Amino acid sequence: MSAPASACLFGTYDAGHSANRLLGLALAGAGWRVGECHEPLWEETRTKGRRYFGAPSLALLGARWAAAARRLVRRWRRLAGPPPLVVVGFGGQLDVLLARRLCRPRAGLVFAPLVSLTETLADDRRLVAPGGPWARALAWIDRASLRAADVVLADTRAHAEYLTALGAPRERLAVWYLGAEPEFLPALQARPAPRRVLFYGRHLPLHGVETIVAAAARLGERAEVVLIGDGPERARAEALGRGGARIAWRDAVSLASLPAELAAAAVVLGVFGASQKAAMVVPNKVWQAAAAGRPLVTRDGPALREVLRPGEHCVACPPADPAALAEAIGSLLDAPGFAESLGRAARAHVLARFGPERQAAELARVLEERLGVGVPAARAPRAAGG
Repeated sequence: MSAPASACLFGTYDAGHSANRLLGLALAGAGWRVGECHEPLWEETRTKGRRYFGAPSLALLGARWAAAARRLVRRWRRLAGPPPLVVVGFGGQLDVLLARRLCRPRAGLVFAPLVSLTETLADDRRLVAPGGPWARALAWIDRASLRAADVVLADTRAHAEYLTALGAPRERLAVWYLGAEPEFLPALQARPAPRRVLFYGRHLPLHGVETIVAAAARLGERAEVVLIGDGPERARAEALGRGGARIAWRDAVSLASLPAELAAAAVVLGVFGASQKAAMVVPNKVWQAAAAGRPLVTRDGPALREVLRPGEHCVACPPADPAALAEAIGSLLDAPGFAESLGRAARAHVLARFGPERQAAELARVLEERLGVGVPAARAPRAAGG
């Protein structure tokens, strides 16, 4: 088998986003020499609220993307060596359309969108009216981008079904689970503060922060709830929490600091939104808590059950249900031994089933089966057992 020597991460993707980091690490772990043809754009604004997606902002972003695209063209044309595998990650709907035309010759074109524009902006955040002209434009971009690639990687089976309905050719879809970043894999001794309940994130609609606030009000003095991060839903959530909930609001911390925050929590919270998107994804905070071996409570749904078993690896509750969430948190706070046993089971399961070597091997298998490309046998990873 003739094997391309390199993989090229292409586009204006957010280089620091966990999905893109994990994709690059898995490619390297599978034996590819990973290079970048990258122009930063989307990561320059961390909190993307309603104004970010308004017409004036989008017009400016469109002009900036066009300028970035011209620079990408020049970068690509300067690349030397055999045709690379071209990989477009999260945030790359426009990039993959450019790559389809520009990146020739190539060993193959892979798109790992993580989420579609439609589910994020129309279904989850409700920034455009469903069925309206903007929603139809988003659906057109999604459909075109999903059909541009030779392989589309979906992060869950539930998400793969959604992407098929959105227009992705079923024969080009493959499921590849993200797993957790390497920062969360070393065993860090847990030193949980009594009754501390931790949530961290960008306060997006799928997170269901208002549900967490309402559950905290029900728990009262039984829990010390800590919410870390910023984002479009934080101001509204803080306003809801002024009614007496015992909540400590903190600004975002670095990725390197998060393992220690997890180790200090008696319970870690996932997401609780009621949207279709929230049911289809396994957010990075869920992967991270499980990999770190911390007791986890998150919303139930088909995606969660693809990777964790409620009652064995975590506690799951219905979405947007403060009473159920408060009961789940209280049950773990009142039984710390059981809570810690859930965390240990989750960590063992994630390391065995979704550890870095296993995920690299799975990605290598997908690329070889779908594209006929791979790496020399001496460099290819072996799947971990379990």
